[in-house]
Amino acid sequence: MKNKLFFLILLLPVFKVAAQDFNLPADGKWYLVARIGGRHSEIDYTYFHTTAHTPSLLSGKMQFINAQNFAIQEHHSMGYAQWLQPAFALLNFGAESQIWVKAATGADVGTFRVNKILTGTLELGSQNDTNLADNGAIVTTYNQIRDNGHTYIGNLHVLDGNVGIGTDATAERLTVNGKIHAKEIKVDGSGMPDYVFEPDYPLRSLHDTENYIRMHKHLPEVPSAKTASEKGIELGQMNRILLRKIEELTLQLVEMGKKVDKLEHKGQNKKKLMQFRRK
Repeated sequence: MKNKLFFLILLLPVFKVAAQDFNLPADGKWYLVARIGGRHSEIDYTYFHTTAHTPSLLSGKMQFINAQNFAIQEHHSMGYAQWLQPAFALLNFGAESQIWVKAATGADVGTFRVNKILTGTLELGSQNDTNLADNGAIVTTYNQIRDNGHTYIGNLHVLDGNVGIGTDATAERLTVNGKIHAKEIKVDGSGMPDYVFEPDYPLRSLHDTENYIRMHKHLPEVPSAKTASEKGIELGQMNRILLRKIEELTLQLVEMGKKVDKLEHKGQNKKKLMQFRRK
């Protein structure tokens, strides 16, 4: 029993102080929340302010890695009408890291509450700043938290069921801001253009294709360079388009081959006839 009590006593100082909070105004300024020294740390927070259906809620955790310019964050948001959730910033001074918070412009004055902190010193809005980039620190700014979502910020962002790597602008289920390296990528193969080989397929003549290229500077049904640059291309759709063009080209080559064979056969017959006449 004594050993258990001693173990519990050791655990008690790990998370410092009871919940503390400060009023966070929406005045466009950043407010200092806490300073973290050269040890790992974690802050557990809750932020809430008035909305059409009070209150709008945000809660989460921020883990700091030995005063580096990197934090792992997890946020959960819930609210109504204009939620106007805040943004966070991490400042690294080498021996110290700082976490700052800024309310969204137009929000009511909210309450930012630190429920617990592992190591470090709470500042709770003791300083404010309009420009964090002029104080000599490495500044990492995290965008305004999304409404009604779960956000994990580090190398991976998960927002409203979508996943983003290197970005929180996740319009698709997976958005990557950078290159993708994979052994294999599988795309659904529905709509493969085998219909090109049907007898009634309207195969474009080479002459028509030439005229189209002269006028538009790209193949028929293939996105132009401008369209691809502005809107991107869908891998599955583009593969189907390219396969259709290969199949059409194959049919055109088959037809050309038949014409060449006829010409060769006609030439051989003409040659034989000339040889016969000479005899």
